[in-house]
Amino acid sequence: MTSSTHPPEPTADELAGLRDLVAAAKTVILGFDGPLCRLYDPLTARAAADSLTGLLAEHGVPAGDVAGRTPLALLRSLTLGALDDDPALSTALDELLTGSEVAATLTARPAPYADNLVRTWSAVGTRLAVATGHSADAVHAYLAGRGLTACFGPHVYGRTDGLTHLGHDAPPRALAALGADPAEALVVGSTPEDLRAARDAGAPFLGYARDLPTYDHLRAAGAPLITGTLEPVRQAVWELNLPRR
Repeated sequence: MTSSTHPPEPTADELAGLRDLVAAAKTVILGFDGPLCRLYDPLTARAAADSLTGLLAEHGVPAGDVAGRTPLALLRSLTLGALDDDPALSTALDELLTGSEVAATLTARPAPYADNLVRTWSAVGTRLAVATGHSADAVHAYLAGRGLTACFGPHVYGRTDGLTHLGHDAPPRALAALGADPAEALVVGSTPEDLRAARDAGAPFLGYARDLPTYDHLRAAGAPLITGTLEPVRQAVWELNLPRR
């Protein structure tokens, strides 16, 4: 565990490793809540989680402690197989979660440097996609609000089959749709689930941690490289694409 309240600054070796990842990436798969934005603030996250737990309680499904959990993390913590016998509940949860996510995009805060990084990557010809356990509707709404839709086009891959897949399958789907070689791609994510998905897809991973708990969770999960800011990523993209004299 680190002692600061913020993720540690990357070392010189970590910055060099980050630059190498950026240089090798012809395709970049970005997570949503984290690398692109902070979808919920604490109050809206708690309100959305309380709505989900209320619906679960009505159907006799315990949700456990929800303190500090995002709505998506709450559902990931459940044994979703317990919902297999109640497809109506699964559908209702998915609709409730989607509604809260779309509503949250109206007040979502962009990750520092994220908009500029996306536009820079797009401008230099890097293929981009969003892969997430959140609703694709919410991602499209957020991108439209930030003027980033053209940078991604149709390549937004959210959860599928209701609550059957909460994002783990999204990076492989994005890579397949883009026809990308995983070895020449980069997955940027903020959760251990993102890391596992990148590993399963055979793609390099860069962790983005906006706070210390996120950093510690990624480190504990084995993320080899984590940055607390996207600024060095943006800087690397810019420097690697300067005109040669």
